[in-house]
Amino acid sequence: MKAKNLVRIILLAVIGAAVGSWAMKEFGPSKAFTGTFRPDGVTVINFHGEKRCRTCIGIGNLARKAIDTEFAAGEKAGKVHWETVNYDEPANVHFVKDYSLVSSTVLVTLWKDGKEVKWNRLDAVWDLVGDEAAFKAYIVQNVRELLKQS
Repeated sequence: MKAKNLVRIILLAVIGAAVGSWAMKEFGPSKAFTGTFRPDGVTVINFHGEKRCRTCIGIGNLARKAIDTEFAAGEKAGKVHWETVNYDEPANVHFVKDYSLVSSTVLVTLWKDGKEVKWNRLDAVWDLVGDEAAFKAYIVQNVRELLKQS
C-alpha cells in the first residue's frame, strides 16, 4: 500500500511539474507584450535570444538597474514599465521584424491610448556596456525623452 501511494505522489509531482513548465512558457513574463494592449507611458524592453552571452546578460542587467535607480517613482506611478522578451520564442518572433532586431538590445517605446506612437532601438548599448555611467546616461536620456512626449 505504501509503494502504491508513493508511485501516486511521484506521478502527481511529475504531472504538476509538466503543467507548471507549460504554464510558465505559455503565460510567463516574456509573453506579456505579445498582445495588442500595452499600458500607456514608456515601456523599456530588453530583447534577447534564447542563448545569451555574458555581454547580452550584462546589457539587460545594466538597463534594469538604470530603470530601477532613476525611474522607481515612474514605475510605481505606472508611467514607466520594464519588460524582458525572448525574441526566439515562437510567439515573439514577430518582434525581430517589427523592430529590425539583429541581436540583444534595449528598446524604449511610447504608448498612448494603447497604441505605440514612437520607439527607439538603443543599439549603442553594445558600445557602452563596458562603461556603466555612460550606459546608464544613455538609457536615462532616451527614457526621459519619451516621457516628455507622454
